[in-house]
Amino acid sequence: MYENIEFIVACAGKSTRNFPHSKGIAHKCLMPFGDIRLIDCVLQDVVRMGGRHITLVVSDQVTIDAFKEALKTDLKTEEKLRKGGRERIADVLRATFLPEDIDLKYVIQETPIGTAQVLGLAHRLSPDRHAVLIFPDDLIDSTKAPVPFVKKITDSFLQNTKQILLTGIVKEDVSNNSILVNNRLIEKPKNPTSNIAGYSPYAFPKECLDSIERQTTEIEKTGKMPEGLALGEWVYTDGINAFLDNGGEEAGFFAKMEILDPEKYEMMDTGSLPLYEKALIRELLTRSFFADENREYVKKILRDME
Repeated sequence: MYENIEFIVACAGKSTRNFPHSKGIAHKCLMPFGDIRLIDCVLQDVVRMGGRHITLVVSDQVTIDAFKEALKTDLKTEEKLRKGGRERIADVLRATFLPEDIDLKYVIQETPIGTAQVLGLAHRLSPDRHAVLIFPDDLIDSTKAPVPFVKKITDSFLQNTKQILLTGIVKEDVSNNSILVNNRLIEKPKNPTSNIAGYSPYAFPKECLDSIERQTTEIEKTGKMPEGLALGEWVYTDGINAFLDNGGEEAGFFAKMEILDPEKYEMMDTGSLPLYEKALIRELLTRSFFADENREYVKKILRDME
């Protein structure tokens, strides 16, 4: 069903906002999150919905090697755990294994110039597919919903592949997000006219990705960045607006927010140390294999602190 969708995960950042937890590891995606790691949470949602084509955009070969080691199937250790009676630990380990039919690719963003470049580089590896871009900072708990949110937004996109879909979250302060006004995106608005903030996942039509990839090539050849960049770097909102400005809107393409229902889905921002720690605590107390034991332990700690 999703043969024409490439799931792109942006893993090329330096992770300094999560220091010291991310210090000394290849990427913050490999930090623990509940029983597993952040990258496992992202990939599990894609695998469960039936996605099979995944590209990780990383900063160097060292990071690729670290991800390959982290994501490899280790049946010997699983068998040893089960023979030793540690079934729950073995189940947790198995949750980190990817199915054999997953088409997992890597691309290196050697000189980062922005998140639009992430799309352009990844699209070179799968030029005939649409794409869903995921920032692993933006984890969405879908346990109260019938399907993961990444499936919901992908299915909505496939109903009309002329739309560029962003995850929209209603919030009071949108000054650090993008908003949608008159079919164009405004990054980090100073005087916002909307209270719907843009988050990942984002769904992109192939035609928009073609445009972004061409611009990526042009920047690489000339060394010149486009004019009028909102943040001084070439972010995904710049790529979308340029596509719409240069024939995309005239051809019927448009940007739209897929509103996240807070009663079914919860956004867990892990993009900084305090936010990550809050999300980690929540994960340990709710979705962990050991959530019941963890809750009892926290209750004991709180009682002892009284």
